[in-house]
Amino acid sequence: MNLLLICSIAMAGGTATEDTKAWVSSLAQYGDDTRASRNTPWWTGFEDPSLTIVIQTGLQQNPGLEAANLRIALASAARWQSLSGLLPQVSFEAATQQSPTDAAGLSPYTANAPDYSEAFQSIGTLLADVARATGTDPSGLPDFSGGQQTAIPDTYRQSSTMLKSMWAIDIFGRQTLRTLASSKNLQATRLGRDATMRGLTGQIGAAWYDLVAAREQHQVVKRQVQTAQNMLEVVQLRYEQGGGSALDVLQQRQQLAATAALAPLAKASLKLAHGRLAVALGQPPSADLPPSKGWPILGPAPTAGDPAQLVDDRADIQAAVRKLERTSLERAASFSALAPTLILTGQIGRQYLTFDETDSVDTWGLGAVMTVPIFAGGRTHAGIKAARVARDIANIELRAIALDAVNQVESAFAIELAAAATLNARRTQATAAQHALNESRTHYVQGLAPYVSLLAALGANQGAELALLDAERARVQARIQLHTALGGRWRPQSENSP
Repeated sequence: MNLLLICSIAMAGGTATEDTKAWVSSLAQYGDDTRASRNTPWWTGFEDPSLTIVIQTGLQQNPGLEAANLRIALASAARWQSLSGLLPQVSFEAATQQSPTDAAGLSPYTANAPDYSEAFQSIGTLLADVARATGTDPSGLPDFSGGQQTAIPDTYRQSSTMLKSMWAIDIFGRQTLRTLASSKNLQATRLGRDATMRGLTGQIGAAWYDLVAAREQHQVVKRQVQTAQNMLEVVQLRYEQGGGSALDVLQQRQQLAATAALAPLAKASLKLAHGRLAVALGQPPSADLPPSKGWPILGPAPTAGDPAQLVDDRADIQAAVRKLERTSLERAASFSALAPTLILTGQIGRQYLTFDETDSVDTWGLGAVMTVPIFAGGRTHAGIKAARVARDIANIELRAIALDAVNQVESAFAIELAAAATLNARRTQATAAQHALNESRTHYVQGLAPYVSLLAALGANQGAELALLDAERARVQARIQLHTALGGRWRPQSENSP
């Protein structure tokens, strides 16, 4: 019977996965029939050694991931506890009890027995009187007093040493179902840890390139301040030579002050980005972090592949499938609570009885107990209803997670395309703005262009440089978001999974 249960559960588990794949395929508006390979950690394609260092550090020290590993240990212990219900239970028992001897007279076999001692004593007294009256020696008469009596102890002790065993025979598969449910819970917990790990790598990657952007922005603002300062010197010189006006000098001073005002914000953004990444790595906000070498050169975007592959590649979907399977098993176990239970018992050992001396005897016993539930105040039927509701909730949560995953992938592909196009446009803009600034400076120094054109070119160039930084960051983060949305079955080589 248990073998049939296991086979039926295995078929049910496969059905849940296949049903989810079919549902995802009907929803998705991306992909093709090919199967993409997602067995390699996504950050290896960025060829950024510092990114690899921070991700490996985070996988080793992040508190959330450590807690996820501990939850696996907890689920594993729960599975072993459930499995123990299918095995015989053996225990050694040593017991002793001290009781008053008078209490032994309250035995139902002796409490109502008549007391003939006084009658025998009266017979003895009568015979002694007759002997004295007839001159016979009374010493030869029978002794009806009971002779010399031994003092009885006030207490006695009963003891035993027993090796006992008990085995609940799982006739209707109740404990088997619960054990299988515990195994599914362990699988779901492990997959939940994998989902946390893969989400963490995306979070760390995004935080790393936020820090890279903050460092780049800090350097760009410093260069812009220096450029504005150099430009002020040129304008001042032109004014002194009679080629410019005092208004030009004042406007350039205003431009320098506006640019310098960006420096404190850039410095604060750098500190904030540094702290966010350090905390994600499980380190203090002031911890030392690796140096950065600018932006990575991104290769082609990962292929979409078959949408049904998302169910296999996303650990959070797989975890939700295992939770659904667990609740289905728990629902089946709740029905088996209506069935009888059979428990076999056995014991072997020795019993001891102590008055003045200790007597002992070997003993053993075998037994069986069958319990048929009749009335439990509605608890069993309430448990069946609760298990059904829990299964329905798990099914809804699976659909919600799968739906959100499909939306994440489709959004990530759209953002990837938009970020790539935006970056190309920003690069063109930055190049044109730099050329315009160079030409405007040359023309202004030669007296061929007014200062207002130089001022406009300077402002446009500064804005284009900062916009290009934002586009570079958005481009990299869009690629990380796409990798995170598509998932994968990779695992870092340094990770030892429990």
